[in-house]
Amino acid sequence: MRRGLAIEREQGFVWLLPSLEAALAEAEASAGETDAGLRRLDDALAELERTEHRWYEAEMHRIRGEILLKRDPADTAAAEQSLQAAIAIAQSQKARSFELRAALSLAKLYCAAGREADAHAVLAAAVEGFPPTQQFPQLAEAQTLLSALSKSDAVKSDAALRQRRLQLQMSLGNALIWAKGHHAPETSAAFARARELASREEDASERFSAYYGLWIGHLNRGEPEPMREMAELFLREATARPDCPEALLAHRISGATCFHFGDFAAAHDHFQRSLELYDQTRHADFANRFGSDTRAAAQAYNPLALWVLGRVDEALRLADRALADAESAAHPAAMARALLFAAWLGLVRCKPEAVATYSQALADVVSRYDLPAHWAGHAVFFQGWAKWSDAVEESSLAEMRRGLAIRREQGHLVWLSGAEAALAIAEASAGETDAGLRRFDDALAELEAAEARWYEAEMHRIRAEILLKRDPVNTAAAEQSLQAAIAIAQSQKARSFELRAALSLAKLYHAANRDPDAHAVLAPAVAGFPPTEQFPELAEAQTLLSALASDPSAPRQRGRPDSRKIKGAGQLVRRVPR
Repeated sequence: MRRGLAIEREQGFVWLLPSLEAALAEAEASAGETDAGLRRLDDALAELERTEHRWYEAEMHRIRGEILLKRDPADTAAAEQSLQAAIAIAQSQKARSFELRAALSLAKLYCAAGREADAHAVLAAAVEGFPPTQQFPQLAEAQTLLSALSKSDAVKSDAALRQRRLQLQMSLGNALIWAKGHHAPETSAAFARARELASREEDASERFSAYYGLWIGHLNRGEPEPMREMAELFLREATARPDCPEALLAHRISGATCFHFGDFAAAHDHFQRSLELYDQTRHADFANRFGSDTRAAAQAYNPLALWVLGRVDEALRLADRALADAESAAHPAAMARALLFAAWLGLVRCKPEAVATYSQALADVVSRYDLPAHWAGHAVFFQGWAKWSDAVEESSLAEMRRGLAIRREQGHLVWLSGAEAALAIAEASAGETDAGLRRFDDALAELEAAEARWYEAEMHRIRAEILLKRDPVNTAAAEQSLQAAIAIAQSQKARSFELRAALSLAKLYHAANRDPDAHAVLAPAVAGFPPTEQFPELAEAQTLLSALASDPSAPRQRGRPDSRKIKGAGQLVRRVPR
């Protein structure tokens, strides 16, 4: 072995040397040359650090732990530390085979020291989900040891105590949701500890509860990366388990995450899958476990995603159903969520009567059931927006600002950039154009930080409108903003936002006698848009497009005709006029 290594070094072939040196060190220790083996292994680890050839790193720490035990079986502290390092490295590399080997060695060390509960904990995590095989003998050995440990009184007692602590930790997290809010550091700390405790449980349900508590904290604080990671982890683990009840929630939060990042088609697919998985008997306790009715939450979110995708009539029909189902569920948080999303849908549709109706109902629910203050912030903001949009009261701007201030005080930052954009255009309309632009640019910066891209296209369109109010003659900056809005909407398949921005840009071009450009930008936005009477911009765009098409200099649209009759959408029973 030594001669082979010498040849390797002479030839300058060094990338495998640390692992080969480790194998030789193990052989030397087995032959009684323990100190020589340790020196060789430590030199190999130093060489590994220099070359960063880390493929065998976990195994080298395991081998080091076993050599240390050979040298001094009574003093296990250093060996335990090396084996723990081996496991941590293997886990970070997703090296399941190396992890299982190191965990088996550490479990044996713990068993010899009378620490059966610790042995069970370290081994269970390594064995769980390991692909079955007869070609890896350590797996069978680990399974046999794990089975024996499971029957010991120490493991049973530790499991019962840990389960009790986990239940208390989950209860603390759920209590903090209502006392401090989802976003509060105390709430997230409680769920983080619950996740730590649940990682050692064979029953994954408590772990999923911790995942949800952590995810919603990241969402409300505007933390995009950990929010995305938690949603992906939840979905991956839940869908990997056959007939897992929590898959319903995993799809719901994946839908909300996709919506946050502006992936509306994927959001709708996840919401739809969540609704398909719902079973009243199996999911009866979810409203209490997770603070809201999961089915009602998916129903509330889905119409907004559909509306943005251009499926307007379907969205409005499902929004009515969501409100009816939330009301019948008799769960205050579910009703508040349904009303909140109904108000948001009214705002993006520019329907002040709907916003006024639903925000007042939201305020009533919040007051009646003493729901967290951020709900009240939403209600105050929407009521102010509805008054401003209807030009009813001059105090509407103050109400909108107060509503946003309440939400910021509560640390409830989700959806905030869209609300700031709505306030910015209200300020500009009231003559505070520069203040509106400053607010708007701050909202765009906040959007970038949180990656809250669901309203991004509309925000660029609104920015163009403010720019045109400030300087109707100099249209270059407004044109640029509208082009950005169209590009973003197209990338997100946000047909409704695309059509709005295209209509605004076409009007700008038409006013500048650039009819060919107006036709070119408007025709793709109208083509294939689902017919509806509930999106007035469509009829306006079709009328303008028809006029532009009569201009011989305008380009001809290929495929679908530029204009067509709007099919009747039918009369639906509405809670408020559409």
